[in-house]
Amino acid sequence: MPTTSRTEAFLTEFHNAHPGLTAEVFGALPVVFRGSTFPSSYDVLAAVVARSAAPIQVLDLACGDGFLLAKLAARVQAGIALSGVDMNAAELNLARTHLPPAVVLKQAKAQVLPFPPETFDYVLSHLAIMLMDDIEQVMLEVRRVMKPGAVFAAIVGAPPPPSAAFTAYVDALTRHPLQGDHAGFRLGDRRFRHPDGIHEVLSLAFHHVAIEEIHIPRRLTPDDLWLWYFSMYDLHLRSESSQREIEREFKAAAAPLCGPDGRLDCPETLRYVSALA
Repeated sequence: MPTTSRTEAFLTEFHNAHPGLTAEVFGALPVVFRGSTFPSSYDVLAAVVARSAAPIQVLDLACGDGFLLAKLAARVQAGIALSGVDMNAAELNLARTHLPPAVVLKQAKAQVLPFPPETFDYVLSHLAIMLMDDIEQVMLEVRRVMKPGAVFAAIVGAPPPPSAAFTAYVDALTRHPLQGDHAGFRLGDRRFRHPDGIHEVLSLAFHHVAIEEIHIPRRLTPDDLWLWYFSMYDLHLRSESSQREIEREFKAAAAPLCGPDGRLDCPETLRYVSALA
């Protein structure tokens, strides 16, 4: 594969150490989208793919451990052909253990996809494209492998709604700034933080760009909420000693915020992005 960037090196190290973590965290987390509750954000993406006997080709971009592909494979849908690409070998090795042999898995970067032009009817991606380097090239390459009129759909991160829980976490995180090799490091393309920026990026290669919110209403204990935050990248850019201090400070601040049930509100938001080739 091409030269590894700073971002790719960090993501590779993280996912080598924690293969399957994204699916573990988000795979059983109910979400509300368009007024309906889905078992997870993966199910929002799976619902994009038509249930038809007609031949269709689906690519999961940055497929990780294959959680989304497994959902689609479980349909046993005649005519559907599934492919996944990821730059991380550990994730792909895990994916192969629970996916049918017919699912094609390839190790590659999104900037150089190992597929012929106009191959896919659907390209899906779960919590990945906002982290990719050279996103303009990614979008052009994704468009290259899509048939005219094909559907691109992705879940991307979004700033969480205001909450005392999130404020407590950010305050603790801010008291321990990035140091050493990670000082000044920014993970992901900043344009994905705002709908206008997302539209700018996708409009380079697609039309009919749409951006919608996915809501995750939750009440968790401080311990469970800490496990959620610990699964995010921000903490792992810091030393283990800083992580322990952030945990102590966060839990101390969160405890008095809990209700009689020992829990506190901690809503999250994701964004569903779709476009046509």
